[in-house]
Amino acid sequence: MMMKPFSVCITSDDENNPHREVQLQCYDFTLKNNSPPVENILLLHCNGINCLAYKAVVEQLVVSCNCRVVAFDQRGHGMSTFTTQRKNAEEFLNEDDEDEKMWSWKTFARDAKMVLESVQREDGKRAGGWASSSAQKWHAVGHSLGGFALLWLEATNPGTFASILTYEPIFALESTKYPGMRTYAAPDASLQVNARKRKRTFKSFEDAFASYRKGFLGKVMDERSLRGYVFDGGFRKVDDSSGEEVALTCEPEIEARIYESGEEDANALQFIEERIDTAKCPITIAIGGATKKAYAYGVGKTVAERIRGARLLELGLLGHFGPLSAPEVFANAVYQNVLGIYADVNDDDDDEEEEEERENTVTRIERSRL
Repeated sequence: MMMKPFSVCITSDDENNPHREVQLQCYDFTLKNNSPPVENILLLHCNGINCLAYKAVVEQLVVSCNCRVVAFDQRGHGMSTFTTQRKNAEEFLNEDDEDEKMWSWKTFARDAKMVLESVQREDGKRAGGWASSSAQKWHAVGHSLGGFALLWLEATNPGTFASILTYEPIFALESTKYPGMRTYAAPDASLQVNARKRKRTFKSFEDAFASYRKGFLGKVMDERSLRGYVFDGGFRKVDDSSGEEVALTCEPEIEARIYESGEEDANALQFIEERIDTAKCPITIAIGGATKKAYAYGVGKTVAERIRGARLLELGLLGHFGPLSAPEVFANAVYQNVLGIYADVNDDDDDEEEEEERENTVTRIERSRL
Protein backbone atom coordinates (compact mmCIF):
# COMPACT_ATOMS: atom_id res chain seq x y z
CA MET A 1 0.00 0.00 0.00
CA MET A 2 1.26 3.45 -0.89
CA MET A 3 0.58 6.45 1.37
CA LYS A 4 0.92 9.96 -0.06
CA PRO A 5 0.79 12.76 2.55
CA PHE A 6 -0.58 16.16 1.55
CA SER A 7 -2.11 19.14 3.32
CA VAL A 8 -5.13 21.37 2.84
CA CYS A 9 -5.05 24.91 4.19
CA ILE A 10 -8.30 26.58 5.28
CA THR A 11 -8.17 30.32 5.88
CA SER A 12 -10.70 32.74 7.32
CA ASP A 13 -11.42 36.23 5.99
CA ASP A 14 -12.98 37.19 9.32
CA GLU A 15 -10.57 39.55 11.10
CA ASN A 16 -12.29 38.77 14.40
CA ASN A 17 -11.66 35.06 14.01
CA PRO A 18 -8.77 34.16 16.35
CA HIS A 19 -7.98 31.13 14.17
CA ARG A 20 -7.11 32.61 10.80
CA GLU A 21 -5.61 29.45 9.33
CA VAL A 22 -6.12 25.72 9.79
CA GLN A 23 -3.83 23.25 8.02
CA LEU A 24 -5.24 19.75 7.73
CA GLN A 25 -2.82 16.84 7.42
CA CYS A 26 -4.19 14.43 4.82
CA TYR A 27 -3.20 11.05 3.40
CA ASP A 28 -4.01 9.46 0.05
CA PHE A 29 -3.82 5.65 0.15
CA THR A 30 -3.60 3.56 -3.04
CA LEU A 31 -2.05 0.33 -4.26
CA LYS A 32 1.67 0.49 -5.02
CA ASN A 33 1.16 -0.59 -8.64
CA ASN A 34 -0.87 2.59 -9.31
CA SER A 35 -3.68 0.57 -10.87
CA PRO A 36 -6.95 2.55 -11.18
CA PRO A 37 -8.99 2.13 -7.98
CA VAL A 38 -12.33 0.36 -8.08
CA GLU A 39 -13.86 2.96 -5.76
CA ASN A 40 -12.86 6.12 -3.89
CA ILE A 41 -13.54 6.46 -0.16
CA LEU A 42 -13.29 9.45 2.18
CA LEU A 43 -12.72 8.29 5.78
CA LEU A 44 -13.34 10.50 8.83
CA HIS A 45 -12.22 9.57 12.35
CA CYS A 46 -13.89 10.12 15.73
CA ASN A 47 -13.22 12.83 18.31
CA GLY A 48 -9.96 12.53 20.25
CA ILE A 49 -8.29 10.10 17.82
CA ASN A 50 -6.16 10.58 14.68
CA CYS A 51 -6.78 9.19 11.21
CA LEU A 52 -3.76 6.84 11.11
CA ALA A 53 -5.23 4.93 14.05
CA TYR A 54 -7.54 3.53 11.32
CA LYS A 55 -4.66 2.38 9.13
CA ALA A 56 -5.54 -1.31 9.57
CA VAL A 57 -9.04 -0.56 8.24
CA VAL A 58 -7.57 1.44 5.36
CA GLU A 59 -5.15 -1.35 4.45
CA GLN A 60 -7.99 -3.84 4.17
CA LEU A 61 -9.95 -1.51 1.91
CA VAL A 62 -6.96 -0.71 -0.31
CA VAL A 63 -5.18 -4.07 -0.54
CA SER A 64 -8.15 -6.44 -0.49
CA CYS A 65 -10.52 -4.34 -2.57
CA ASN A 66 -8.31 -1.99 -4.61
CA CYS A 67 -10.01 1.05 -3.16
CA ARG A 68 -8.48 4.47 -2.91
CA VAL A 69 -8.89 5.94 0.57
CA VAL A 70 -8.34 9.55 1.57
CA ALA A 71 -8.22 10.28 5.30
CA PHE A 72 -7.16 13.31 7.29
CA ASP A 73 -6.55 14.45 10.85
CA GLN A 74 -9.52 16.64 11.67
CA ARG A 75 -8.88 20.10 13.11
CA GLY A 76 -7.43 19.96 16.59
CA HIS A 77 -6.27 16.38 16.04
CA GLY A 78 -3.15 14.52 14.96
CA MET A 79 -0.70 16.40 12.79
CA SER A 80 -3.19 19.06 11.69
CA THR A 81 -2.39 22.54 12.99
CA PHE A 82 -3.96 25.95 13.39
CA THR A 83 -2.55 29.41 13.90
CA THR A 84 -3.98 31.60 16.62
CA GLN A 85 -3.74 35.23 17.63
CA ARG A 86 -3.50 34.16 21.25
CA LYS A 87 -0.13 34.77 22.87
CA ASN A 88 0.37 31.20 24.00
CA ALA A 89 -1.35 27.85 24.34
CA GLU A 90 -2.39 28.49 27.94
CA GLU A 91 -4.14 31.73 26.99
CA PHE A 92 -5.86 29.94 24.11
CA LEU A 93 -7.17 27.18 26.34
CA ASN A 94 -8.27 29.51 29.14
CA GLU A 95 -9.78 32.41 27.21
CA ASP A 96 -11.18 30.95 24.03
CA ASP A 97 -14.62 30.03 25.37
CA GLU A 98 -16.53 32.20 22.90
CA ASP A 99 -14.94 30.71 19.80
CA GLU A 100 -17.80 28.33 19.00
CA LYS A 101 -17.29 28.04 15.26
CA MET A 102 -13.83 26.55 15.61
CA TRP A 103 -15.14 23.36 17.23
CA SER A 104 -18.70 23.27 15.85
CA TRP A 105 -19.62 19.86 14.51
CA LYS A 106 -20.78 21.60 11.33
CA THR A 107 -17.30 23.06 10.88
CA PHE A 108 -15.89 19.53 10.69
CA ALA A 109 -18.29 18.91 7.80
CA ARG A 110 -17.00 22.01 6.03
CA ASP A 111 -13.43 20.79 6.48
CA ALA A 112 -14.33 17.46 4.87
CA LYS A 113 -15.84 19.32 1.93
CA MET A 114 -12.65 21.37 1.50
CA VAL A 115 -10.45 18.26 1.56
CA LEU A 116 -12.62 16.41 -0.95
CA GLU A 117 -12.75 19.39 -3.30
CA SER A 118 -8.97 19.74 -3.10
CA VAL A 119 -8.48 16.09 -4.05
CA GLN A 120 -10.97 16.34 -6.91
CA ARG A 121 -9.26 19.46 -8.27
CA GLU A 122 -5.89 17.71 -8.31
CA ASP A 123 -7.43 14.65 -9.95
CA GLY A 124 -8.96 16.87 -12.61
CA LYS A 125 -5.62 18.50 -13.37
CA ARG A 126 -3.83 15.18 -13.76
CA ALA A 127 -6.55 13.65 -15.89
CA GLY A 128 -6.98 16.74 -18.05
CA GLY A 129 -10.40 17.87 -16.89
CA TRP A 130 -13.45 17.27 -14.72
CA ALA A 131 -15.03 15.03 -17.34
CA SER A 132 -12.49 12.29 -16.65
CA SER A 133 -13.46 9.05 -14.95
CA SER A 134 -11.26 9.97 -11.97
CA ALA A 135 -13.73 12.75 -11.11
CA GLN A 136 -16.33 10.14 -10.10
CA LYS A 137 -18.28 10.54 -6.90
CA TRP A 138 -16.86 9.32 -3.65
CA HIS A 139 -18.16 6.97 -1.01
CA ALA A 140 -17.85 8.12 2.60
CA VAL A 141 -17.15 6.27 5.84
CA GLY A 142 -17.24 8.00 9.22
CA HIS A 143 -16.95 7.11 12.90
CA SER A 144 -18.85 9.04 15.59
CA LEU A 145 -18.00 12.73 15.01
CA GLY A 146 -16.82 11.80 11.53
CA GLY A 147 -20.18 10.19 10.84
CA PHE A 148 -22.07 13.32 11.83
CA ALA A 149 -19.83 15.47 9.62
CA LEU A 150 -20.44 13.28 6.56
CA LEU A 151 -24.22 13.21 7.02
CA TRP A 152 -24.30 16.98 7.50
CA LEU A 153 -22.13 17.49 4.41
CA GLU A 154 -24.43 15.39 2.22
CA ALA A 155 -27.52 17.13 3.62
CA THR A 156 -26.14 20.59 2.88
CA ASN A 157 -24.54 19.58 -0.43
CA PRO A 158 -26.74 16.85 -1.98
CA GLY A 159 -24.92 14.60 -4.40
CA THR A 160 -21.52 14.89 -2.74
CA PHE A 161 -21.31 11.16 -2.06
CA ALA A 162 -22.31 7.98 -3.87
CA SER A 163 -23.06 6.38 -0.49
CA ILE A 164 -22.33 6.85 3.22
CA LEU A 165 -21.67 4.39 6.03
CA THR A 166 -21.39 5.84 9.52
CA TYR A 167 -20.54 3.92 12.67
CA GLU A 168 -22.53 5.25 15.65
CA PRO A 169 -22.68 8.85 14.39
CA ILE A 170 -22.75 11.36 17.22
CA PHE A 171 -25.89 13.51 17.69
CA ALA A 172 -27.36 15.51 20.56
CA LEU A 173 -30.90 14.11 20.80
CA GLU A 174 -33.40 15.34 23.38
CA SER A 175 -35.70 12.65 24.77
CA THR A 176 -38.63 15.09 24.66
CA LYS A 177 -38.31 15.24 20.87
CA TYR A 178 -37.15 11.65 20.40
CA PRO A 179 -39.06 9.59 23.03
CA GLY A 180 -37.35 6.39 21.94
CA MET A 181 -34.13 7.69 23.46
CA ARG A 182 -35.60 7.26 26.95
CA THR A 183 -34.79 3.55 26.66
CA TYR A 184 -31.08 4.29 26.64
CA ALA A 185 -28.66 5.83 29.08
CA ALA A 186 -29.12 9.59 29.16
CA PRO A 187 -26.12 11.67 28.08
CA ASP A 188 -24.23 13.44 30.84
CA ALA A 189 -21.06 15.47 31.12
CA SER A 190 -18.85 12.41 31.64
CA LEU A 191 -17.31 12.57 28.16
CA GLN A 192 -16.04 16.10 28.53
CA VAL A 193 -15.14 15.59 32.20
CA ASN A 194 -13.08 12.51 31.37
CA ALA A 195 -11.50 14.29 28.40
CA ARG A 196 -10.30 17.11 30.64
CA LYS A 197 -8.83 14.55 33.06
CA ARG A 198 -6.67 12.88 30.42
CA LYS A 199 -2.97 12.81 31.13
CA ARG A 200 -1.42 15.18 28.61
CA THR A 201 2.28 14.24 28.63
CA PHE A 202 4.38 11.08 28.90
CA LYS A 203 8.10 10.40 29.15
CA SER A 204 8.26 8.98 25.62
CA PHE A 205 6.19 7.41 22.85
CA GLU A 206 6.96 3.99 24.31
CA ASP A 207 5.85 5.13 27.77
CA ALA A 208 2.59 6.45 26.36
CA PHE A 209 1.95 3.21 24.48
CA ALA A 210 2.66 1.07 27.55
CA SER A 211 0.35 3.21 29.67
CA TYR A 212 -2.53 3.15 27.18
CA ARG A 213 -2.07 -0.55 26.55
CA LYS A 214 -2.78 -1.25 30.23
CA GLY A 215 -5.70 1.19 30.35
CA PHE A 216 -9.13 1.62 28.77
CA LEU A 217 -7.96 2.10 25.18
CA GLY A 218 -5.86 -1.04 25.42
CA LYS A 219 -9.05 -2.95 26.20
CA VAL A 220 -11.12 -1.56 23.34
CA MET A 221 -8.56 -1.01 20.56
CA ASP A 222 -6.79 -3.54 18.37
CA GLU A 223 -3.04 -3.26 19.00
CA ARG A 224 -2.47 -1.99 15.44
CA SER A 225 -5.02 0.76 16.03
CA LEU A 226 -3.43 1.69 19.34
CA ARG A 227 0.02 1.83 17.77
CA GLY A 228 -1.31 4.02 14.98
CA TYR A 229 -2.81 6.33 17.58
CA VAL A 230 0.27 6.68 19.77
CA PHE A 231 3.08 6.59 17.21
CA ASP A 232 1.43 8.05 14.09
CA GLY A 233 -0.23 11.26 15.16
CA GLY A 234 -1.90 10.95 18.55
CA PHE A 235 1.26 12.26 20.24
CA ARG A 236 4.09 14.63 19.31
CA LYS A 237 7.48 15.47 20.76
CA VAL A 238 7.24 18.34 23.24
CA ASP A 239 8.69 21.40 21.47
CA ASP A 240 10.71 22.75 24.38
CA SER A 241 11.96 19.35 25.53
CA SER A 242 15.49 18.18 24.84
CA GLY A 243 14.53 14.66 25.85
CA GLU A 244 11.92 12.16 24.69
CA GLU A 245 8.85 13.71 26.35
CA VAL A 246 5.67 13.59 24.24
CA ALA A 247 2.28 15.28 24.51
CA LEU A 248 -1.21 14.64 23.15
CA THR A 249 -1.82 16.31 19.80
CA CYS A 250 -5.52 16.66 20.61
CA GLU A 251 -5.51 18.85 23.70
CA PRO A 252 -7.85 17.52 26.41
CA GLU A 253 -9.61 20.89 26.50
CA ILE A 254 -10.21 20.79 22.75
CA GLU A 255 -11.61 17.26 22.90
CA ALA A 256 -13.97 18.37 25.68
CA ARG A 257 -15.13 21.46 23.80
CA ILE A 258 -15.93 19.39 20.73
CA TYR A 259 -18.24 17.22 22.84
CA GLU A 260 -19.87 20.32 24.29
CA SER A 261 -20.44 21.81 20.84
CA GLY A 262 -23.17 19.25 20.21
CA GLU A 263 -25.61 21.30 22.27
CA GLU A 264 -25.83 23.86 19.47
CA ASP A 265 -26.81 21.16 16.98
CA ALA A 266 -29.90 19.82 18.75
CA ASN A 267 -31.97 20.16 15.55
CA ALA A 268 -29.33 18.69 13.25
CA LEU A 269 -31.02 15.31 12.77
CA GLN A 270 -34.29 16.93 11.68
CA PHE A 271 -32.38 19.04 9.16
CA ILE A 272 -30.54 15.99 7.82
CA GLU A 273 -33.56 13.70 7.57
CA GLU A 274 -35.47 16.32 5.58
CA ARG A 275 -32.71 16.77 3.00
CA ILE A 276 -30.88 13.49 2.43
CA ASP A 277 -32.18 11.43 -0.50
CA THR A 278 -31.22 7.81 0.12
CA ALA A 279 -32.35 6.86 -3.38
CA LYS A 280 -29.40 8.86 -4.70
CA CYS A 281 -27.05 8.43 -1.73
CA PRO A 282 -27.70 5.16 0.15
CA ILE A 283 -27.13 5.55 3.88
CA THR A 284 -26.01 2.76 6.23
CA ILE A 285 -25.97 3.41 9.97
CA ALA A 286 -23.83 0.82 11.76
CA ILE A 287 -24.05 0.25 15.51
CA GLY A 288 -22.28 -2.02 17.97
CA GLY A 289 -24.45 -4.68 19.56
CA ALA A 290 -22.26 -4.85 22.67
CA THR A 291 -23.64 -1.50 23.84
CA LYS A 292 -27.41 -2.00 23.61
CA LYS A 293 -28.21 0.33 26.53
CA ALA A 294 -25.63 2.97 25.67
CA TYR A 295 -26.55 6.42 24.41
CA ALA A 296 -24.51 6.02 21.20
CA TYR A 297 -26.36 2.78 20.35
CA GLY A 298 -29.71 4.49 20.82
CA VAL A 299 -28.62 7.44 18.70
CA GLY A 300 -27.59 5.12 15.88
CA LYS A 301 -30.94 3.32 15.91
CA THR A 302 -32.84 6.61 16.03
CA VAL A 303 -30.85 8.10 13.16
CA ALA A 304 -31.46 5.01 11.02
CA GLU A 305 -35.18 5.17 11.77
CA ARG A 306 -35.51 8.88 11.05
CA ILE A 307 -33.60 9.02 7.76
CA ARG A 308 -36.06 7.58 5.29
CA GLY A 309 -34.60 4.60 3.46
CA ALA A 310 -31.50 4.32 5.65
CA ARG A 311 -30.27 0.83 6.51
CA LEU A 312 -29.42 -0.23 10.06
CA LEU A 313 -26.46 -2.58 10.46
CA GLU A 314 -25.74 -4.07 13.88
CA LEU A 315 -22.27 -5.51 14.44
CA GLY A 316 -23.06 -7.71 17.39
CA LEU A 317 -19.75 -7.97 19.22
CA LEU A 318 -18.55 -4.39 18.91
CA GLY A 319 -18.77 -1.33 21.15
CA HIS A 320 -18.41 2.35 20.32
CA PHE A 321 -14.76 1.87 19.35
CA GLY A 322 -15.80 -0.84 16.88
CA PRO A 323 -13.76 0.24 13.82
CA LEU A 324 -10.66 0.43 16.02
CA SER A 325 -11.47 -2.78 17.91
CA ALA A 326 -11.94 -5.06 14.91
CA PRO A 327 -10.58 -3.44 11.72
CA GLU A 328 -11.23 -6.48 9.50
CA VAL A 329 -14.83 -6.81 10.69
CA PHE A 330 -15.49 -3.15 10.04
CA ALA A 331 -13.74 -3.20 6.65
CA ASN A 332 -15.85 -6.17 5.63
CA ALA A 333 -18.97 -4.20 6.58
CA VAL A 334 -17.79 -1.40 4.32
CA TYR A 335 -17.17 -3.87 1.46
CA GLN A 336 -20.63 -5.31 1.65
CA ASN A 337 -22.80 -2.35 2.58
CA VAL A 338 -21.05 0.51 0.81
CA LEU A 339 -19.36 -1.12 -2.15
CA GLY A 340 -21.65 -4.11 -2.63
CA ILE A 341 -18.70 -6.49 -2.63
CA TYR A 342 -19.20 -9.80 -0.84
CA ALA A 343 -15.71 -11.19 -0.45
CA ASP A 344 -13.80 -12.77 2.40
CA VAL A 345 -11.05 -10.37 3.42
CA ASN A 346 -8.81 -13.29 4.46
CA ASP A 347 -7.34 -16.17 2.48
CA ASP A 348 -8.39 -19.71 3.38
CA ASP A 349 -4.99 -20.29 4.94
CA ASP A 350 -5.70 -17.51 7.41
CA ASP A 351 -8.88 -19.01 8.91
CA GLU A 352 -7.11 -19.91 12.14
CA GLU A 353 -5.70 -16.39 12.52
CA GLU A 354 -9.13 -14.91 11.75
CA GLU A 355 -10.78 -17.02 14.46
CA GLU A 356 -8.09 -16.03 16.96
CA GLU A 357 -8.60 -12.35 16.09
CA ARG A 358 -12.35 -12.67 16.66
CA GLU A 359 -11.78 -14.34 20.02
CA ASN A 360 -9.39 -11.56 21.02
CA THR A 361 -11.95 -8.97 19.95
CA VAL A 362 -14.65 -10.60 22.07
CA THR A 363 -12.28 -10.72 25.04
CA ARG A 364 -11.43 -7.02 24.70
CA ILE A 365 -15.08 -6.05 24.49
CA GLU A 366 -16.14 -8.19 27.45
CA ARG A 367 -13.34 -6.74 29.56
CA SER A 368 -14.21 -3.19 28.63
CA ARG A 369 -17.95 -3.67 29.25
CA LEU A 370 -18.76 -1.11 26.61
